Amino acid sequence: LAAHTGMRVGTAVDTSALANDATYRAAVGAEFSTVTPENVMKWEVVEPEQGRFDFTQADTLVAFARAHKQKVRGHTLVWHSQLPAWLTSRSWTAAELRPVLREHILTEVGHFRGRIWAWDVVNEAFNEDGTLRDTIWLRQLGPGYIAKAFRWAHEADPHARLYYNDYNLESIGPKSDAAYALVQDLRRQGVRIDGV
Repeated sequence: LAAHTGMRVGTAVDTSALANDATYRAAVGAEFSTVTPENVMKWEVVEPEQGRFDFTQADTLVAFARAHKQKVRGHTLVWHSQLPAWLTSRSWTAAELRPVLREHILTEVGHFRGRIWAWDVVNEAFNEDGTLRDTIWLRQLGPGYIAKAFRWAHEADPHARLYYNDYNLESIGPKSDAAYALVQDLRRQGVRIDGV
């Protein structure tokens, strides 16, 4: 029903169900114009060991989407959760962690360059009170990690749309105000961000 309006309708995809459940696979292929992976593009899956990337599961979803004329939304590049043990089990200095984050973003976005329509670049960076969430990224790199992540994603694929992703932003309050202020700040800095 939405196709003739140009509006896209998407779904988060459980790739295990996609592989093993014919009814699920048929519905995902027929009813949606965009797909977003639930987990197979998250850091713990694509870089389980430092410097060793595995895009097998994500490539399967991208191929499925292409076969069904769907766009893919990449989810997610920078998040505090679902990080591999090699990243969370040690202490990092800013000088050590910055190139790790940069390499991860450049490698993942670069791998899918031209095949991913949009990326959730930074995910859930705010607490409900509008303060930045205490994460490995904030502790070691400071709040500037957000702008850097967007810059690196844009560098890796200048044509992909770039988003900040979060929950509980539907009504006006401290968290939505903080997200709005973030976008204003990024735009003021000349950082490419296409939406929230």
